[in-house]
Amino acid sequence: MSASVVVNGRREALAEGETVASLLERLGAGPDYALVERNGAPVERARYREVRLEDGDRLVVARPVA
Repeated sequence: MSASVVVNGRREALAEGETVASLLERLGAGPDYALVERNGAPVERARYREVRLEDGDRLVVARPVA
């Protein structure tokens, strides 16, 4: 069975060693502007490239609107 995460209620496959930044890029969400909550806790934008995702993580991704 392959690893996956849930992003805004939708299951997404998880690549080996995937980070918050690489997932956002793959989904076309643009990590520079997206706000991310992982398992109920906010992820600092400066850490998107170092935070590795794990099977079963639940993410909420939002894009702020000015």
